[in-house]
Amino acid sequence: MLPRLRLIAALLTVTLSALAGCSTPLRGVRMPEGFRIERIAGSDAGTPFDVSRGGAFASVSDGSIVITDRRGDSFGIDRSPATALCFSPAGERLAAALPSGNATALRLFDAKGKVLGETKIPGRVTSLAWRSGEELLAGAVSIRKFTFGSELKSRLYQWNGADAPVATTLTDVTLRPQVAKMPEETLYNQLIIAVSPYGDEIAYSSLKDPPLFVPYLKVSVRHLETGAEIEVAKTSLGAGKVLYTPDGESLVVGDLNGARRVSIPDGKEIETWHFPGRSPAISPSGEYLFLDGRLYRDGKAVADFPAGERGIFLQDGSGLALSHQGKLYLVSGMKEGPAPVPPSDPDRLLKLRRLRSQGLITESEYRREKDKGLIP
Repeated sequence: MLPRLRLIAALLTVTLSALAGCSTPLRGVRMPEGFRIERIAGSDAGTPFDVSRGGAFASVSDGSIVITDRRGDSFGIDRSPATALCFSPAGERLAAALPSGNATALRLFDAKGKVLGETKIPGRVTSLAWRSGEELLAGAVSIRKFTFGSELKSRLYQWNGADAPVATTLTDVTLRPQVAKMPEETLYNQLIIAVSPYGDEIAYSSLKDPPLFVPYLKVSVRHLETGAEIEVAKTSLGAGKVLYTPDGESLVVGDLNGARRVSIPDGKEIETWHFPGRSPAISPSGEYLFLDGRLYRDGKAVADFPAGERGIFLQDGSGLALSHQGKLYLVSGMKEGPAPVPPSDPDRLLKLRRLRSQGLITESEYRREKDKGLIP
């Protein structure tokens, strides 16, 4: 009889362990009825992760890049840690930035982990974004130390996956010695880029160190074709992540004292959230916003997760991926509204945006012409 009891106890232990592995709730979570949270994969603390259109998860687990499907099945694709991960718009390719001495290797993988292309660029890549299914953008920072301070350069690289990347210098600033002594992670992670929904411009943050003033991050918008650039906001060091809203006409700017939404190009404050927002995320429709552990819907807080969480919304709006203490979780059950309707004449809209960037039409002219036949 004793062996039989031991067998039952062993089977019960295995069953409970399996159940715990399939769905491991976070402690201290407040969620509305209908929401569900489950553990998906490993995700080393502080490392990047991303979610594809098809629902595949890319993360760094135990120092290796891993892809996991919605069922929780995982496979490794590279035994190197990554500083950035980003799926292509259709989700068929994954871009990874891998440290390589004083440079960074950019590597493209297919859905099964096969390497499709690789290149090397100087400095540390801190941000990746796809401009289109064929062009990858990488933001890289290089630091040179001198006795009088440090030179910090931020560059944008445009890469088609085959030819040599095309580099554009975004900023070149000399840091005072006391600022240059800040933690390297703070100095490197000041460059975050975001691509507009139309692929014509980027928003990015950059470190500014004016004499006799406290250093800060400047948020700029740059038109990729014309090179025209404007400053739209300022934010504190240690934050600086920027996001385009789904309509491409405003930005969500992260800040230690709370995120805010500002209009383009005048930088007028439209909306504020009085909650720390170092790494905000926005849903495809713009209905949900995630700020360092708090989920908002139409401006109202609806759920709370452990403070400091980083999140990424699934591209169909059905869920939110969270990284917490070495694990990747999926929050599902959100009722996402429809995404903005694409313009009926995208070429005309791109032309208007180009003219606005060059100052050839005013903001009022842009908005008036934009509404003429562009929205179905």
